[in-house]
Amino acid sequence: MAQVFRAANMVRELEPEDIRVLIGIELGMRRFQFVPMDQISFYARVNKSETEFRLNKLHKLGILQRNSQLGYVGYQLISESYDVLALHTLVKRDVIIAVGGVLGRGKESDVYYAQLPSGEECALKIHRIGQTSFRKIRKLRNYIQGRRHISWLYVSRLSAESEYAALEKIAPLELQTPQPIGHNRHMVVMSLIDGKEISLIPHLENPEETLYKILEQVEVLFLQGKIIHCDLGEFNILMTESSEVRIIDWPQWESSDHPNAQSYLARDLTNINVYFQKNYHIGFDLEKMLDRLFGSDRSELEKY
Repeated sequence: MAQVFRAANMVRELEPEDIRVLIGIELGMRRFQFVPMDQISFYARVNKSETEFRLNKLHKLGILQRNSQLGYVGYQLISESYDVLALHTLVKRDVIIAVGGVLGRGKESDVYYAQLPSGEECALKIHRIGQTSFRKIRKLRNYIQGRRHISWLYVSRLSAESEYAALEKIAPLELQTPQPIGHNRHMVVMSLIDGKEISLIPHLENPEETLYKILEQVEVLFLQGKIIHCDLGEFNILMTESSEVRIIDWPQWESSDHPNAQSYLARDLTNINVYFQKNYHIGFDLEKMLDRLFGSDRSELEKY
């Protein structure tokens, strides 16, 4: 059984005191890598004997990591317990009522079908920033730079919050990106959209038109939305059966007024240029595109 389905079952089965203890550990992890029991009891507002009982129960269920080599016994959330907390909140807030099959998997996220209270289907994106990529993420993601102690679960939460903020900024532009519905911790609920990654399409029927549509959207996003994707490439551009373009995956976005905006946008545009030059022998003038977006008197582009 997939982890998220097991977590969904636990949301139905766990008692309120179990959830409070999990939240107590989550709060304690701001200060401790492994949270002592007395701190868990304090944060959860549950007496120590009850806290100990709940910790033993949750540990036996396999959703807590315990460490007794620290001079005390400490507890830490794992990804499954984090799933439980996020799903519990989304259900409690009537954002979703059920989780369905797999919609897609990426390097840093899993996407599932979910059901809204209205019965309509939606997408549930679960950000999973793995420990193996943590060093790379720390270097690349501006929203965690400067933090000395940070859990990789919290990094996933920040990633989800960042993507949700981007979707809210993009929604008024009516570019057919996923519409934001709700989020909690490392999970984002959004509308379903159709389309297939252009990297998976053997041959685009009209690559020139597709390239034009991508550049047109990048321009609208920059000039009207004041937003730069910062990780744009063939893996997060979808094409529908009617040849419409959809740009997805927004956790790394930056504002157009960021000091490095030119280099971020140039990197996105270069990725697109390289893909179309390599696969379809077409491209565009990067410098002219940047002149149009930043103005011909723009400062010398930063090296990236």
